[in-house]
Amino acid sequence: MHLRRRSKSAARKRVDPHQGRAAYGEAKAELAKVDEALHHTAARRFASPAVLSMRAADLQGANEVKDHERTSAFLMVFSVLGACTAAPSDLDAQAETGVDTVPDPGTSSGSSSTGAVSTTVATTLDSSPDDDGTTHVPGEPPIKWDLGVLPDLEASTCGAPTAIPCDGGDDDDPFHAIGLNCGIGPQVDGVINGDPMAFYVHEGNLGTFEPAPFPPREGDKFLIMSSGHAADMIVPMLFASNDIAGFIDNGGDPPAPIAVNAVSPTDDCATDPGLVGDGDCSNTIEAQWNQGSGAFDYVEMRFTAEVPFETYGFSYDLAMFSTEYPNFYQSGFNDMYIGWLESELWTGNISFDELGQPISLNAGFLDYKDAPNPFDCPGVCAAPELAGTAMMGHAGTKWLTTTAGVTPGEEITVVFAVFDMSDPILDTVVLLDNFQWGCSGGAPVTIPG
Repeated sequence: MHLRRRSKSAARKRVDPHQGRAAYGEAKAELAKVDEALHHTAARRFASPAVLSMRAADLQGANEVKDHERTSAFLMVFSVLGACTAAPSDLDAQAETGVDTVPDPGTSSGSSSTGAVSTTVATTLDSSPDDDGTTHVPGEPPIKWDLGVLPDLEASTCGAPTAIPCDGGDDDDPFHAIGLNCGIGPQVDGVINGDPMAFYVHEGNLGTFEPAPFPPREGDKFLIMSSGHAADMIVPMLFASNDIAGFIDNGGDPPAPIAVNAVSPTDDCATDPGLVGDGDCSNTIEAQWNQGSGAFDYVEMRFTAEVPFETYGFSYDLAMFSTEYPNFYQSGFNDMYIGWLESELWTGNISFDELGQPISLNAGFLDYKDAPNPFDCPGVCAAPELAGTAMMGHAGTKWLTTTAGVTPGEEITVVFAVFDMSDPILDTVVLLDNFQWGCSGGAPVTIPG
């Protein structure tokens, strides 16, 4: 950017100071947006342990981009300061020195015929730039006007369609309940597999605790999916333990595309994309799976979808509970929930707890424990948040939000699965809601909702 010069004697255009302040305010707003975006980038997220190891490098790269954006925003401020008072007719008369700036709100000179105050302040610049290309305003630090060493950034766009809830009234479609196939928003080709009793569409808040810890996350309803009878979840103090007709039963392996093996002893697919397709990209399922003896009462919701144009990720909300707690906590009855993504960027588990572990009874960070256990809550352990549900006296997580990156135009497969481990009794439950396309890409992360 070049500094425009003009004759000291050239007529200056009178400018309404409110217009100058408005332009300056817009530039400051741009700076605020950059700061907010940088803060968001640095916000703590939770992912698999291997993914967490990459966050520092990701953040460093993001900071470099944000530093560029902040510099560009500062240049915008200076451009406003110089341009908002310059008269186009004056630019042809440039000669020696003198740059118009935004006036001080407290000063004025002259008035228009309508009574509006106009202000003009002329600042004389030293016409001899320093060797490093800077120009000095007397008494002020040097200003470098041309930062050509910074590369131009391509503008990113996001065309992720906005979801509109469609689960009101008597609608009990499990896909509508989580925000899918609502006409506008995510469109999928899906199916639920397993005993029909394992799926229940719930309306309104779950439980009786106030403020409600488990309200719907979009629309009026959410889906309850269970390794037993899903509707039992809403019955206070009910001991939920049912042997159902699982899609996979009797100690079998989860169905394809789910694979329990880790892709590598050291790397996941975020650090080595060449591992995509070799197993669980997150490397989180295998250790938990090996604590038990196969899946019982396995049920799932699965769907395929084409990622919309200019859409780089998706998110959904979940919460998990288990009747296995506390009596079989840290045992081989390690019931699990798996959120599986099959895509060009990732094949594996995408949902974790607050410690980056998979959502299982033994590994899961259980936010609400309504009974003591000898491992991590030997004393008084109470969770009034579970009041009014079948998980009173047991345990569960809070709402969690998973986000995963995808490629625009690709077809992905998503599987939400819950199952008992080692036997078909003592139910484990997951709540699902609020699936939506988004603009955030990258490796999967899960944060408290």
